[in-house]
Amino acid sequence: MTAGGKNASKLLVTIAAVAIVASSVLVSVPNSALAVVDPALGAGGYALIAVRHGATSQVARVAQDAGATETSALEAIDVVIARVSTPALAALRADPAVRLIAADGTVSAAGGRKDVERPGVNNVGVAAVDAPRAWHESTGRGVAVALLDTGIAAHPDLEGSVVARVDFVGDGSTALDPGGHGTHLAGLIAGHGASFKGVAPDAKLVSLRVLDAKGDGTLHAVLGAIDWTLKHRRDYGIRVMNLSFGAAQLRSYQNDILAAAAESVWFSGVVVVAAAGNDGPLGRTVTTPGADPFVVTVGSLDDQGTAAAHDDRESEFSSRGPTLDGVAKPDILAPGERVLSLRAAGSALDRIVHGQAEATPSLYTRMSGTSVSSALASGIAALVVAKHPTYSTTQVKGALVAGAHRVAGSPTPGADAPGSLVARPARVNADLVPSRLLLEMLARNGVSIASVSWEGISWESVSWETVSWEGVAWEGVNWETVAWETTR
Repeated sequence: MTAGGKNASKLLVTIAAVAIVASSVLVSVPNSALAVVDPALGAGGYALIAVRHGATSQVARVAQDAGATETSALEAIDVVIARVSTPALAALRADPAVRLIAADGTVSAAGGRKDVERPGVNNVGVAAVDAPRAWHESTGRGVAVALLDTGIAAHPDLEGSVVARVDFVGDGSTALDPGGHGTHLAGLIAGHGASFKGVAPDAKLVSLRVLDAKGDGTLHAVLGAIDWTLKHRRDYGIRVMNLSFGAAQLRSYQNDILAAAAESVWFSGVVVVAAAGNDGPLGRTVTTPGADPFVVTVGSLDDQGTAAAHDDRESEFSSRGPTLDGVAKPDILAPGERVLSLRAAGSALDRIVHGQAEATPSLYTRMSGTSVSSALASGIAALVVAKHPTYSTTQVKGALVAGAHRVAGSPTPGADAPGSLVARPARVNADLVPSRLLLEMLARNGVSIASVSWEGISWESVSWETVSWEGVAWEGVNWETVAWETTR
């Protein structure tokens, strides 16, 4: 399946509630005050302008008259989109109909070019997590994994695996995976070829393209994909989401937009697996959304080219905690150095690794980074969910942690597929407080926070169409001073 609309309609979906939440999460200010402007937005930038209901045409004319270009009015959601000049920004900020002016954010595939290749012994990857032994108990059948990445190319080892494809990048690329990064991860999760199998060979995949060929993406694309997942997870049996990208953690998870969005998926019953990042070995380098305490955050280990666990070591490049909130991360480690998986011939990643296209290209290639590690862990999560379909997301995380093995020299254990299937889930995520942004969103949708049973909440009762995570956790907003019970 491909995305059902053109770029304009996809944009409508991905930012479909900028106006609502943008107006609801700001501290009450006098009507005469200037509109809040995202500090990241400058002249020439692409702005999302939340306006008073019914004022889009008026504000669009103000923007155009002041020199803005690429202007359009989205009347249904009270948002004006424009590439702004300095005079346009000033005019818009002073317009009483403008409530908030937001800029797009960015995310990148975990580690950028560092997760292409690393020198050293070729690692065994899938064998190192002992996946073949786990297949006697579970193969991931009946579980779909949402992969938010560069896309998934057609590959014989994935025949019949990809049940849906949606493109949130909208860059005009005709390739299913112009980057190659997503295809490699897809193989580790659900490859099922004669000579290569992923961790959960019978799992299905949903390809949600949020990163371009270079592995870079926008915040609104990621949020659009998350919104899509929440709406369609039951349609496709999505129980696991893989996020092999991130951004530097600049604020507490309580006020972090990606963390809040990831938690919304987590509490809906979908296990979120996120890459720790490739900025180690120093601490406080885990990226968001992996820095969120609820999700399963995965770092990299070097399996030394053997399936045995005794020689496993944490990769030097793997990001380490604690997070800014003092949370110990990552939760588990999985192979992340020179791991074999599927090759997307002709992709950007393929050209970097192999140069010009070969006459008879191999179907496989190697890649390194916590991107790889998180994909292996997502495969294990799919195995656990398939065997224990009634497990909550917290129980799945507990099973992954309890079933893992000790890694010498590291406080973080190494992922083990068969161990996770039989282990009694460890006590994890105890006494954690959900994201403040998530709580605020729920309150605005009429949910009584005091009565919420987090893992039993009916997310279908939440109007996601009227919620936008964009423009919320900005550097310029002092969230510690927000009186949440009086915000409008």
